[in-house]
Amino acid sequence: MESAFKTANFDPHALAREQLKHVYRYRNRAFLITAIIGLVSAIVLVIQINVVAALAWYLWLLTASAGHWRIGGNSWMDNGLRTNHVNVNRHIATAFLAGLGWGALAVSLPWLGRTGQNIVLIMMVIAITTALPRLVVLLPFFLAFAAGVLAPLVLMLPFLGELLRVVVPMLVMLAVTLWFSATETRRVLVDILLKQISFENASWEDRLTGLGNRRRFDERLDLSWHQAVRLQVPLSLILLDIDHFKLYNDNYGHPAGDACLQQVANALNGCVKRAGDLVTRYGGEEFAIVLFHTPMHDAKTMGETLRAAVAELELKHEFSSYGIVTISLGGTTIMPNQEGKIGDLVRSADEALYRAKAQGRNCVEWNMLGVVAAA
Repeated sequence: MESAFKTANFDPHALAREQLKHVYRYRNRAFLITAIIGLVSAIVLVIQINVVAALAWYLWLLTASAGHWRIGGNSWMDNGLRTNHVNVNRHIATAFLAGLGWGALAVSLPWLGRTGQNIVLIMMVIAITTALPRLVVLLPFFLAFAAGVLAPLVLMLPFLGELLRVVVPMLVMLAVTLWFSATETRRVLVDILLKQISFENASWEDRLTGLGNRRRFDERLDLSWHQAVRLQVPLSLILLDIDHFKLYNDNYGHPAGDACLQQVANALNGCVKRAGDLVTRYGGEEFAIVLFHTPMHDAKTMGETLRAAVAELELKHEFSSYGIVTISLGGTTIMPNQEGKIGDLVRSADEALYRAKAQGRNCVEWNMLGVVAAA
């Protein structure tokens, strides 16, 4: 399994997001299955114990399961943000509580008849096996869920009497079966996710430069815009052109032009290092940089850094007044709101880029749209 991660060309954060999506994609259906299976167990408790015990356990099961799926549903949709250690622990904790909802059923075993005990044990096994395909792609989630189910059952073993001869072998067999099933299921699911991510990356990648393409730019800008609206943070956009690139291409040839684009792309990508930011090839010799949660001052500083990085390449360009390959940059910073339009942000950056060219190129110009000077 580890070799698959090492050899595959993928973004580990993209894989983590896809894994979370797989875990929580069918959370409503999973909750419905839990409610139905739990109802069968609750009916057994009503018949063999009393209504109060059945109702108390069933409400606990639904509450624990609903909490788990709700936290997951809120988290996996934040595609552009990195899942940190605290969030992962929260997912694991809620998976354990969801399993504990089933595990609490084991407390009723000493007060049930043989038929009731068999039904309850079967329901607990079904609860684990139905959770396997959803949770096992992130193994700590599944192990936490299984621990929540099985821990109370283990604690109740001294009180089970004759049932002990049945439960202990069942637990051993279940643990071994689940381990092998979980390992194999996870391997298959991760292989599928890696292929899916590889396919998506190929369709979002500019083959010449290795940067994101226009499709990737549109997707990231839309996501960053909505996140900035929700979090009330500034969003900056930089558009840039390679100066006199047509003259470069016509006089040095297309292979040299392609090499120039690749070197400029590498220089730009080397300057933009935050996980929430993105450099893309916007089209032809034009590039775009999305800077999430970046105020105007920091964004303009980034623009100067990008301009200097390309100039420092010192790529010979005899048909430019600067004698080397340079870039012109136009940028805009905005505090997005629900009434704003992404198209206005792009047009504003494009206008600033046009001004930079009119100012003699090899410079940075900025437009203001509800701009904030500091974070």
